[in-house]
Amino acid sequence: DEVINKKAANLLLIVCYLYNYGVIHCTLIYDLVRDFIRNFTEIDVESLLIILSHCGQQLRADDPSALKEIVLLVKNRAKNADDSIDGNDQDTVDSSRIEYIVDTIIELKNNKPRKQDLVLREKTNSLKKSIGRIKSSASQSLAGKKSGSCLRVTLRDVLDAETKGRWWMVGASWAGNQHHGKLWGENDADEPLDQDSSQLESSSSSKKASDEEDGLLSLASSQRMNTDARRSIFCIVMGSSDCNDAFEKLVRQGMLKPKAERDVIRVIIQCCGEEKAFNPFYAYLAMRVCEFQQKSKFTLMLTFWDAFKQLESFPVRKVANLAKLLAHLIGSANKCLTIGVLKRVEFSPSDMPESVVVFLSIFLSALFESNEVEHIHKIFAHGTSNSSMAVKHHVDSDEDDGKDKVQTTKKEDLSDLRESLSVFLLQYLKSSPKNVEGSAFHSNLLAAIETCDESNTAS
Repeated sequence: DEVINKKAANLLLIVCYLYNYGVIHCTLIYDLVRDFIRNFTEIDVESLLIILSHCGQQLRADDPSALKEIVLLVKNRAKNADDSIDGNDQDTVDSSRIEYIVDTIIELKNNKPRKQDLVLREKTNSLKKSIGRIKSSASQSLAGKKSGSCLRVTLRDVLDAETKGRWWMVGASWAGNQHHGKLWGENDADEPLDQDSSQLESSSSSKKASDEEDGLLSLASSQRMNTDARRSIFCIVMGSSDCNDAFEKLVRQGMLKPKAERDVIRVIIQCCGEEKAFNPFYAYLAMRVCEFQQKSKFTLMLTFWDAFKQLESFPVRKVANLAKLLAHLIGSANKCLTIGVLKRVEFSPSDMPESVVVFLSIFLSALFESNEVEHIHKIFAHGTSNSSMAVKHHVDSDEDDGKDKVQTTKKEDLSDLRESLSVFLLQYLKSSPKNVEGSAFHSNLLAAIETCDESNTAS
């Protein structure tokens, strides 16, 4: 038993330092902690102490809300353990160890690290800097930009790896081996397994996963995803649980490397347009992609320009979704796009197509309802002397170093666009039912008109 405990402790230490060095996400560590609390045997308590000693402060920094949950679980479990001790249960843990772990986790919650924990933390930080430089260098050589993402694998993913595959490895996600009744192979003699029911359950889950994949591929074909790359991107985006999950899967599959990211942007916009109602998921995912790969901003702009040419052929639902997506991207703090993207929209007050009027009305309304007055001033003043932003275009280099050349041009001349926007705002938005005095919409509308007029006068 002592050898087994030592082996378990060493393996757990490896996991702890993979987390400390940014290789895996805190989700796996918290899953382990919950599992140890649920069992709460002697080895589980020792494992909890190892985690708290070696990566407790990092856990507190990454997810303090989860730590509060853990504190409550430990207190409840400790109380139950005390009751078991009073009842002379021989399988319970020593009360002094329970008291020690409760004190340790409460001190961690209150940010009162112990001396031995501080020593471990100092050693970890010195190595973390060196490993961080290695990760940055590797990320730049693979994708052209530094990546701070880590592996968001859960304990359930690890336990189900033999039956559901290792989705975090390229090409390793599979539906085979579904007839394994137990994770580590053969059954113990004293623990018989209902093989028929296990096979049935595994087969059912495998069939469900296969049906979902077939459904996504069928849906991809219906959305005219006519290349393998676009179909793969579509399945990743539509099959992900959230924005972070989708982004990390795209990175792991190499979909955000130079030139390859163009398909990602086009698939995101296509999927957003086809939704029944606007889903901010696509906006956040596009922002993550642009943050990771800066030249994706240029691809994003070109994709919207292509969409502007086809607005009259789009259903109203798609026009509305794209308008809200553009408002989200232009209003974002990381400036994925600027108001200059609208310079390819045909403004003709006399005979402006209805689809263009709908697009601009929804876009501007969404922009006014979700931003402050100061930010609206900055958005509409882009390209003037009041704006320090220069236009940068990423040009793909044919050289072997794999780097991109950045071509900086003069500031955009958007005086004609601002004049057209000012006319549109007065003609269509001023009479909007949302334009109620005292509302954010009213204040931002006045700010936009004022900025357009002042900028054109100054220029």
